[in-house]
Amino acid sequence: MGHLQHDAPRAAEALGLVETYSYLSGASGKRYLFTSVPEESLSDYPGAVAVRTSARRNGRRIVWVGEIDPLGFEHGAAIGRKSRRMETFIHLLAREPDARRAVIRDLRNSVDVAMPLRVPREAAE
Repeated sequence: MGHLQHDAPRAAEALGLVETYSYLSGASGKRYLFTSVPEESLSDYPGAVAVRTSARRNGRRIVWVGEIDPLGFEHGAAIGRKSRRMETFIHLLAREPDARRAVIRDLRNSVDVAMPLRVPREAAE
């Protein structure tokens, strides 16, 4: 598999919130619901899985994946090059440390295959 999909839930599409809510798929094929947040507010989401994406010619790529600890500090690893057009997303549904690590590992394994994120055209602009 290894293909990352970036698509919005149908409810988000209906409400015009495609840029706010997105699914990212891991190497396992599981889809995880992520919310777009301002980069500077990451510390406000302790216990979240976080990803940073970078705009590329053929879509977006995850360039960092990790988690936010209870004190608001980031723990993760860079897995690509940053660009000027970055977006930050959080996943709040993995409540336990083991669940967060599993999501991070699943997403990281997908990125290792070096496939781009698919972004709906209107969200890419």
